[in-house]
Amino acid sequence: MKRAFLYFILGILCFYVDTLLTLISPIHIFSLHFVFVPRLTLMFLLLLTFYRNLYTALILGVLLGLMTDIYFGEIYGVYLITYLLCILIVEKFFSLFYRDHAIVFLIVLLSVIVIDIIVAIIYSMVGLIQFNFIQFILFRVPSTLLLNAILLIFIFSYLDHRQKKKRDIDMKIK
Repeated sequence: MKRAFLYFILGILCFYVDTLLTLISPIHIFSLHFVFVPRLTLMFLLLLTFYRNLYTALILGVLLGLMTDIYFGEIYGVYLITYLLCILIVEKFFSLFYRDHAIVFLIVLLSVIVIDIIVAIIYSMVGLIQFNFIQFILFRVPSTLLLNAILLIFIFSYLDHRQKKKRDIDMKIK
């Protein structure tokens, strides 16, 4: 129960950090504007799928997806469904591939881009945005990948430090 509450609090924290990081976007350089889209909540859910279990990630995916839809979304259910689909698909990838940090890093970043594309296509189909795939690839994907890669490096360094600390404690007991 204590661990589930901790995951929920960490998920809420990731959601609010996402909200704060959204305020830095877009950045205008000369006549170009680059859109940074933080997906810390999604990365947290995917890492939870990797490090813990699928069911915890799915339950938090429902709660955090619903929160994201209510706060950011104009169409309710888009983030909820995409988070759940992404968690399930990534779980299948994790079961097929060797689970090392490089593969997890790449799959999480690829998932961020896939989620952005799916959400943009859905919003475009409904008529809320104009979706130009070339502009999306040139101006949104690189900046989004950069921001999320930096965030993921910080998360991985924290998790690695924590795992190393656990290993050191376990070695001292033996």
